[in-house]
Amino acid sequence: MKIYIKPVSTNRYTVMILQKKLPEVFEAEVLVLSPMDIGLKCYNPLRGQYNSTCLIRRLPLLKITLGVTGKDLYATGMNFVFGEAELGGARAVLSTFRLITPDTELYEERVVKEATHEIGHVLGLRHCENDCVMKFSNSVKEVDEKPVSFCSDCASKIKLR
Repeated sequence: MKIYIKPVSTNRYTVMILQKKLPEVFEAEVLVLSPMDIGLKCYNPLRGQYNSTCLIRRLPLLKITLGVTGKDLYATGMNFVFGEAELGGARAVLSTFRLITPDTELYEERVVKEATHEIGHVLGLRHCENDCVMKFSNSVKEVDEKPVSFCSDCASKIKLR
């Protein structure tokens, strides 16, 4: 499996975290694509945020592509999102905007959890009620409380693919 990371107005440090940690989670080769400027096409000035669905559509159609941005994202019907993915598709996006903390170890853990969560959606996983990285998080506290790994149910579904 290959995972492509597309930096979208983000810092190199975050990309390096994912490049190092995602191969451990997915046993995958992680390749970094050339950076892309986020531009204004997906920006909603009334909200002061970028639309995550719009941003996903701007990513290359390589199975599995994770866009990573430091900008604040929202999706229709949500105040904000940590990320969004095409369920069973090819692309996902992750926002680090609300994951930032001065604690570098905690920041790295949050970024890996949410990247893993979004890639899980690309691999066809839905939200999970178990103690699982696929549990829906509506706050940073909920991100911190869930594990970085898949529960046995979700892990077995990925292995079936």
